[in-house]
Amino acid sequence: MSTGVYRRASRVYGVLVLFAFIAGVIAMPAQYRQPKAADYIKILEDPHRIDRLMPPEIIRKIGFKPGQVVADIGSGSGLFTRPMARAVEPSGKVYAVDIDRDLLAHVARTAADQGIRNITTVLAPEDSPSLPKGSLDVALICDTLHHIAQRQVYLQNLRECLKPDGRLVIIDFSTGWPAGHESLHFTMEELAGWIRDAGYVKVSEFEDIEGNFFHIYKLR
Repeated sequence: MSTGVYRRASRVYGVLVLFAFIAGVIAMPAQYRQPKAADYIKILEDPHRIDRLMPPEIIRKIGFKPGQVVADIGSGSGLFTRPMARAVEPSGKVYAVDIDRDLLAHVARTAADQGIRNITTVLAPEDSPSLPKGSLDVALICDTLHHIAQRQVYLQNLRECLKPDGRLVIIDFSTGWPAGHESLHFTMEELAGWIRDAGYVKVSEFEDIEGNFFHIYKLR
């Protein structure tokens, strides 16, 4: 091959590689990036989100009782943690579990401001709530399961934290997935498989929240 032909072939090859790289980047799923704590708190406490989720109604339907030990898994801003704490007073306890230290600091600060003293914050790893074995009457996972990478593993680890008659409540997107969450989607069929394999059985469900499912499970 002559030098000129070789150079032209090299240029063509380089262009093809570049196009292949660009195509690959375009084809990659968009990755969700959680905002910084201060910005995320504004999203979680947005009045429209609160109106859609109706935390007091969710708390009522779950049926928390005074004296229970419960957990808000992925507690975020504490939107559910604080009313859960009120619901299990005076002798009950709430674990606010999150992987974000700044969000947990916000939960502790707002609880103190409101005179709530039965919340314990827990900085946990991504695959486990890191709570005492057999300690929970109820574990709530609201708008958080889709953020967990190893969902079945997490559900199995959480199972060990529930009392024999403990309940798991999961609320998450079904059809109302927000933009930017494409890489976090899961189906109801996938959820059913994770639940079954982790050793739970569904005992009730509600259809109050547009675009979300609301399921309650117990240990099988």
